[in-house]
Amino acid sequence: MRKGLSLPGIGRLRPTFDKINICTNTPRSVLAAQLPLEALKACSHAFKIEKRTGKRGSRLVLTALPDGKVLSLLRKHEALLGRYDITRVEVAADAKAPSVNEAKGVRDWLTQRMDKVNHERGHISFTDCFGDGQRLSEAELARRGLVDEPTVYFEKDKRAAHGLKLYIRREKLAKHKHGKDFVVRVEWTSAGSRAVKRHFGGNQISDLLHADLLAFVRNFLVLEEIDYPELGRLLSPRTTAGRCCHTHNRHHSEAALLLQDGNYRATRIAHLAIQIFEQRRWPSHSDREPIPEEIWRSSPAQIKGRIRDHLKSPRKRRGANTRPMRRRKNKLTIEKLQACFTRVPLV
Repeated sequence: MRKGLSLPGIGRLRPTFDKINICTNTPRSVLAAQLPLEALKACSHAFKIEKRTGKRGSRLVLTALPDGKVLSLLRKHEALLGRYDITRVEVAADAKAPSVNEAKGVRDWLTQRMDKVNHERGHISFTDCFGDGQRLSEAELARRGLVDEPTVYFEKDKRAAHGLKLYIRREKLAKHKHGKDFVVRVEWTSAGSRAVKRHFGGNQISDLLHADLLAFVRNFLVLEEIDYPELGRLLSPRTTAGRCCHTHNRHHSEAALLLQDGNYRATRIAHLAIQIFEQRRWPSHSDREPIPEEIWRSSPAQIKGRIRDHLKSPRKRRGANTRPMRRRKNKLTIEKLQACFTRVPLV
């Protein structure tokens, strides 16, 4: 039984392998005749052998269970595979929830604190459609063990070697069955042989069997809390550092006390800046917010991504007759921005 990680207020996260693709030069007919298919299907959620399009050999597509027995069984018949490479590995960390409502709470808690290592795309997206852009019917959702809730993508680009997504589903059991419990799944995808080698030390079955999934989740599950006053001081240090004017109007005494608090003013500036950076990137033709407000105001991945977009965006050229502005001493950088986020420890 694999060990798990504990999160404050969430509970235990159980790491496990999920979908794995193995490309081999052995023809599909040979594997279908000599591999113990029934035993492999009995110890996995799904197992099938596909023909590779335009290439020699075949592809094994399997979905492992937490016990990892399907990989151990394949290792015993590794000689039949001949020369092969593992080209895709999905690692999942599941947090159990007794109901959909509690699972939504866990998903939102994680979304508001999760970030991604080497976040190339720079922001998150909510998607309630499948790969072809169509919403699944209730019968299809039940067949796949999914629920009618959006999937949170941190890296949806198909060219990305390391993807990350977060969604709610039912627990996977053997032979395409699903359990009664709901799980909130954090899922990393290593696409390509090079990515598999880099993340697991190799692209052979033995490398996966000896992989430390607990260490993998510790390395790639990034949870952070935002220091809003520090972020506000970074974005507007002159305003927050200066003294606030005093008012003697007794009807505004409570507001005056708040404005005299430097942390309060810095927090207000941080929230206003986050709103400006976020709404600046919304499509003009959209009639609704791309993601909920409570997410984009508190998600480290979203906030850092929008500020990165702002730093990378081209600046408008100044006219010849315009007065040059004095250069700001504390220039905003990614390193200074990262100092406004505190890592949440994993137990």
